[in-house]
Amino acid sequence: MKKLIAVLVIAILLVQCGQENDMLIVKSQLGKINKNTSIAELDKIFKNDSIEKFTAGSELIREYRIFDKNGKQNLVFVPLRQNDSIKGLELVKIYSDDYTTEKGISTSSTFGEISENYTINKIEPSFNAAILFIDEINATVSLNKKDLNLDEFDMRPIRQGQIPDEASVNYITLWFE
Repeated sequence: MKKLIAVLVIAILLVQCGQENDMLIVKSQLGKINKNTSIAELDKIFKNDSIEKFTAGSELIREYRIFDKNGKQNLVFVPLRQNDSIKGLELVKIYSDDYTTEKGISTSSTFGEISENYTINKIEPSFNAAILFIDEINATVSLNKKDLNLDEFDMRPIRQGQIPDEASVNYITLWFE
C-alpha cells in the first residue's frame, strides 16, 4: 500500500513539473514552443483554448491569438512569414501571468522585480510604453508609460533611474532566434 501511495505521489509530481515547464519562459523558447514550432503544432498544443487568426487588412494571416476558456487573451504568436503555417515563429507576446521565467518574472511582475533579477541591456521609448531589452532571455518587456509619469507621445530617451520600481508590465515579447 505504501508503495502504491509513493508511486501516485511521484506521478502527480511529474505531471505537475511537466505543466510548469509548459509555462516556462527561457531564451528563445516558451515551454515546448520554439522558432521551429509550426502553426499546426500550436493548434494541437492549444486545442483546449481558442485560436484567432488575425489578418492585417488582407488575406494574409499576421497573428495567431490564443484565448483561454474565459475569452482572456493569453498569447499572440507571429509567424516568420505571413500566411505560412509551416515555416515557424518569429515571436510571441505574453499577456498571461501564468507564464514565468526561471527567476519568477511574469506579466504581474514590477520593474523593480525585473531589474533585481535581470540585466536591462537597453531601454527604448515607444508611443505608450517603455521597452526593456533583456538579452539573457532574448525578450523585451513593455512597461506602461503612465506608470513612468511620461506623456504618451514623449519619445525622449528613458534612463533606468527614471522608472519607478512599481511600474507595471503590459506584456513580455519573447523573440525566437
